[in-house]
Amino acid sequence: MAKSKFVIPVKCGARLDLTVEDIASSGDGISRYNGYTLFIPNAIGGDRVFAEVIKTTPRFGVTRLIKLITPSPDRIAPECRVYSECGGCQLQHIKYDKQMEFKKKVLKDNLERIGKIVLKEDIEVIPAQRPFFYRNKGIFSFKRTRKGLKVGFFAKGTHRVIDIGYCPVLLKPINEVKEAIRRIIEKSNISVYNETHHKGFLRSLIIRESAKTKEILIGLITTEGSLDKTIIEEMAGINDDLKGDYKIAGIVQNINSVKTNIILGSENRLLWGRDYINESLGGIAYRLSLTSFFQINPYQTEILFKIVEDMLKDLTDTVLDIYSGIGSMALQLAKHHLTVIGIEENEVAVMDAGRSAERNNIKNCSFLTGAAEDILKSFEGRTDIKAVILDPPRKGCSEEVLNSLLKIKPEKIVYISCNPSTLSRDLHKLCYNLYEIKKVKIIDMFPQTVHTETVVFLKRKQET
Repeated sequence: MAKSKFVIPVKCGARLDLTVEDIASSGDGISRYNGYTLFIPNAIGGDRVFAEVIKTTPRFGVTRLIKLITPSPDRIAPECRVYSECGGCQLQHIKYDKQMEFKKKVLKDNLERIGKIVLKEDIEVIPAQRPFFYRNKGIFSFKRTRKGLKVGFFAKGTHRVIDIGYCPVLLKPINEVKEAIRRIIEKSNISVYNETHHKGFLRSLIIRESAKTKEILIGLITTEGSLDKTIIEEMAGINDDLKGDYKIAGIVQNINSVKTNIILGSENRLLWGRDYINESLGGIAYRLSLTSFFQINPYQTEILFKIVEDMLKDLTDTVLDIYSGIGSMALQLAKHHLTVIGIEENEVAVMDAGRSAERNNIKNCSFLTGAAEDILKSFEGRTDIKAVILDPPRKGCSEEVLNSLLKIKPEKIVYISCNPSTLSRDLHKLCYNLYEIKKVKIIDMFPQTVHTETVVFLKRKQET
């Protein structure tokens, strides 16, 4: 007998009184109407809302919130005045302890559904020391309008610029420097890039600050061309207007003339000062260039370092740090006299890592430039690799990387992940073959957002 076709019980434009049952991994509220799942942005479990259906698919529908009829007891007023438009944060309207419960649930669901993993011990959640004013880098877009210059972030799912006066997750000096740059550009004749017509000069603005040294690096992303010297001098002169002990260390122009959504181009030009800032975390001094990857929450990063150090504290042999970036984790471990080898594809990051090693007089830490898939093959068969750190991008580890690890067979693996789904996929392969999970910790590196940083400690199973 043929299965009857499911008929979607609502149409676009329908307005419904809905009770929100739960929160999806996207941060949207979930409601069910006659067995049909509806997603409601900016809604949480316990809300009663009036919403309009704006999209339907055979599996689910999407709505827009028209009116909050009865708020959930877990709901709070967001700190940001453009929170509902911006999309950069997804959880500001939820009490912070409930944010932690949400992230724990998302991780647990992914481990069970994708990884087929049922944990023997509970997931430990480490809340943020600073739920606001923690982010050490801001990337802003521009748009000139009749009402003035917009400087801010794209609205969720669009390239419409939402003007941001004051972002409560950024370090405060970044907000102040951004507003000073807004005033300089607003009164100038600099053309702002229009991505539809591929015309204009100024594309984006990056402001990076060190939480420890208070140094600030300004990055201006432009199409091909040069900036007027007086504008550069004005931006360098922001130092005189700032209150506090932070200062502009350098101004860098990044050239991106390609018709693309990718923010950064391949060429950097130093306009003033130096092309990096100094940072200090966990007793190690780093230099960060405009394009270097570094954790955006320095306060939680130090906690992350300590957790990984504790997981590997009894080791005396060689550690591989795969996807090592600018070497922050590798250098921390090398302090404890371990031999650490970092593997990183980004040449600029490897150069920064090497300079930091020299600067800190760390000689037992080296870095290899290239794809992890290629470099790991040379370690297959070696017996001195006792531990591996994995900190891949959101897409997780490739099959080639995991296969190499199963041949190297380190005693311990510490897997650091910002994506619960790819983490769960990779853990399924590692645990099915050779490893067992000993500890799982969530470090809230990204408060007010749905993003989760997880640390998993794995040990090789005893061979029988």
